[in-house]
Amino acid sequence: MAESNSPKGGSSVFARKVQRQLSRGKEKVLQKLGKAVESKDDEFENYLAKFYDQQVKSQCYYYYDKTYMREASRRLSHSLFDVYEPDWVGEEDLGAIGEDLLWNDFEVKLLDQAIRTMESYVSQFPDEKIAKRGRKLVDYDSARHHLEALQSAKKKDDVKISKAEEEMNVAKAVYEGINNELKEELPTLHDNRIGCYVAVFLAVSNLRDTFYKEVSSLNRDLHNVIGELQAQHPDKQFSVKGIQRLELLS
Repeated sequence: MAESNSPKGGSSVFARKVQRQLSRGKEKVLQKLGKAVESKDDEFENYLAKFYDQQVKSQCYYYYDKTYMREASRRLSHSLFDVYEPDWVGEEDLGAIGEDLLWNDFEVKLLDQAIRTMESYVSQFPDEKIAKRGRKLVDYDSARHHLEALQSAKKKDDVKISKAEEEMNVAKAVYEGINNELKEELPTLHDNRIGCYVAVFLAVSNLRDTFYKEVSSLNRDLHNVIGELQAQHPDKQFSVKGIQRLELLS
């Protein structure tokens, strides 16, 4: 039976995980207290800063204001329906002028032509890989500091030093492997934002152009209904009394 399936093997794996977590926690505390130096990679940090900036901007655009635009339009239409009385001419035509169907069609096409493109781009963000890189960096620093402590001890233990050096080299190789991968992936991902935004902006621009042309047609229908209402009640003219008073006083 494989060791990983045996109770002893399972407890050994669990013990190593606990030990690794304790070691990371201790290393982070020492770094915060200024008693241990964290390894730095300025090139990677520059790429990471650009990545986080792009991530924030992409997510903001991903949740842009289409909901607000639709809600404002819906409230305006509903307010018009509420004040329009049943005996007024054109009341039965007013219901067909609502923009809900146009908004539904716009959002379906927006989802298909723009949002999915943005989703595809955002899904490439290597958040978990960046987090893993951070954990492996702590492991490497912890192993390095442990080796340095053994090497600077008054009574040196060559066996322990050799084992610690081997563990440090393994931790370093794992960390540098994922660090180098991200240093290739992050600049490429950042450059890809241009092509992504070109595709998204063009799709949104074309969809908005079609949408507003259709809204303009509805506005003409609304204008015709209101014109009929005005013709039905030609004697009902509205004037602002305050303005009339000002004219009399001038």
